[in-house]
Amino acid sequence: MHTFANRAAALLLAPCLLAGIPAALAQTAPAESKAPVRTETTTYDNWIVTCRAGVEKGAKKTCVATMKVTEAKSKKNVLLWQVGQDKAGVPTYLIRTPLGVRLKDGVQIIIGKGKPRKIDFASCSRGGCEAIGPFEDAFGKELLTAKEVVASFVLANGQTVNVTLPITGIAQALPALKG
Repeated sequence: MHTFANRAAALLLAPCLLAGIPAALAQTAPAESKAPVRTETTTYDNWIVTCRAGVEKGAKKTCVATMKVTEAKSKKNVLLWQVGQDKAGVPTYLIRTPLGVRLKDGVQIIIGKGKPRKIDFASCSRGGCEAIGPFEDAFGKELLTAKEVVASFVLANGQTVNVTLPITGIAQALPALKG
């Protein structure tokens, strides 16, 4: 699909990649409890929407849309993008990169030929570094009409990595977040 750019990014990132990335935003994970939880998962092209709710009547449903970019040969994750809500119910998105990034530069999201949107890294752990930003209505509308979206970040050695994001399916995934 976006072979050259994705292969180049994957080759540059290969030493930094880790094997696994959890599938849900930490902010939207249900609280630990003994009560059973119903989980529904639906795939929309490159996006997977996972919704969770208690089985009791009237339980609140929380949903997260996840898109992963993997390196073709090794199948290792290069980047993870999730859209959901934080604990206060505010629409939020998270981008997880491999370790070894320059934190002060954050992650840039570029939609088409538009102006880059910078989100700052919030934390790093064994699974990678996470940048978190608000998912505003205008941002969502731009994504729905986008032909290309690129995530850009800088490695610790100063090298910029651009990852083309395969956003096919976002037009179905975003409305599905509303449950």
